[in-house]
Amino acid sequence: MSQSLNRLEARIQRLIEEGTARLFASQDTRGFLASRLIEAMQADVTIGANDEVFAPCIYTIYSNSDHAPALKANQGLMKELTTVLQRAAQESGFHITGEIVLHVAPEDELHPGEFRVRSAGAGEALTATQSLKAIPDPTFPQIPPGAFLIVGGTDIFPLKLPIVNIGRKSDNHLIIDDAKVSRRHAQLRAISGHYNFFDLGSTGGSKVNGSEVRSAALLAGDVINLAGVPLIYGQDARESSAETQEYRPGSNGSTPNP
Repeated sequence: MSQSLNRLEARIQRLIEEGTARLFASQDTRGFLASRLIEAMQADVTIGANDEVFAPCIYTIYSNSDHAPALKANQGLMKELTTVLQRAAQESGFHITGEIVLHVAPEDELHPGEFRVRSAGAGEALTATQSLKAIPDPTFPQIPPGAFLIVGGTDIFPLKLPIVNIGRKSDNHLIIDDAKVSRRHAQLRAISGHYNFFDLGSTGGSKVNGSEVRSAALLAGDVINLAGVPLIYGQDARESSAETQEYRPGSNGSTPNP
């Protein structure tokens, strides 16, 4: 599954490179928009009543003000990107409740070759009989005191944020450098004094105490398995003073994020 996604992202990269070659003098921009589109799809999912994962269907691509008009005018590229995103959602096991729509908007603060993508519309086209529960927003998070994860059986990762993103990509709070783990694999959210686990449509899947899950409320001692990487959730009345860390299999310890 992850190989299929990698191929799809490579196809998006090729389309972007071909469709915007005349816009960008530097080849360093290759794949930047592709990554932003995939990230936007994965980051803004909602969970259905039967634990289906719904992906957004509306994407706004922000580009440098000088380049945005030409990018918007390239309708062939926009159509191809829409088709590839649809396939990427299918390969990820995401449901999309409407047609994928791409918009292009200028943003003066972006440098040439930089992009920002904002997504929306996950679940908006559901019928009245298809109930949808968005991943709750921890407005009043009440973070459990002394909560932590034991990663890989040895490393302690303290949980001190209302939202904790977990995955292989370097901008996650907990980085797991394992090829089986998705770039944005899972998320913990503090809700009403408890951490809740959400799988973000990962390719390798997630389990809690041996059962495959999309979401679960966590209790001390629960064992989370991310595509074969074990995490144990715990709580301690004594607050840990350790900083956010990065976990890399095979290391003797955790490396703090910069």
